[in-house]
Amino acid sequence: MTRTRAMQSTLIAVCGLLAILAGKVGAVLPPDAVEGLKTDAQAVLEVKVLEVQSNPDPAERFDVVYRMEILSVLRSTVRVKPGETIRVRSYGVSQTLLDSGFVGPKIPALLEPGWIGTAYLDPDPQASGPDAARQFVIAAHGDSFVDMPPGPPSLEYTVMPSEGER
Repeated sequence: MTRTRAMQSTLIAVCGLLAILAGKVGAVLPPDAVEGLKTDAQAVLEVKVLEVQSNPDPAERFDVVYRMEILSVLRSTVRVKPGETIRVRSYGVSQTLLDSGFVGPKIPALLEPGWIGTAYLDPDPQASGPDAARQFVIAAHGDSFVDMPPGPPSLEYTVMPSEGER
C-alpha cells in the first residue's frame, strides 16, 4: 500500500509541475502552421481600421469587432473590392487570464482606429443578414494582422473617397 501511495504522490507532483510549466510557457503555433493558416486564408486585404467595438471581460476572453475599409485586395476568393467596408471579428484576452497562465495560440493585437495593415481573413461562419458577405473572422490567430511596412501600400492601392464624401 505504501508503494502505491508513493506512486500516486509522484504522479501528482509530476502533473502539478507540468501544469505550472504549461502555464508559464504557453502554447504557440509552429511557424509552418502559421504560414499554412495565412496561405489558406480566403481573403488577404490591406485595410484601415475605422471603428473598434469590444466589451472586455476582466477575467475572460472577449470578442472584438472591427469595422474596416478595404484599401486593396491582395488575394481573395470572396468578392470584395477597394473602398468597401467590412466587419472583422477577432478576440482579446484579459490581463487577469494572462496572469493566471493562459495557454493558447498567439493572441491577436488589439488594433486602434486608424491602424493600416494587412489582414488575413476568412468569411464569418456565424454571419447572417444582408451584410453576411462582408463579415469576416481572423484566419491566423495572432498573426492575422500585419503592420504595413514603411512606404506606400501595394501597387493595387487606389484612393477612394470616404463614405461622407460620396
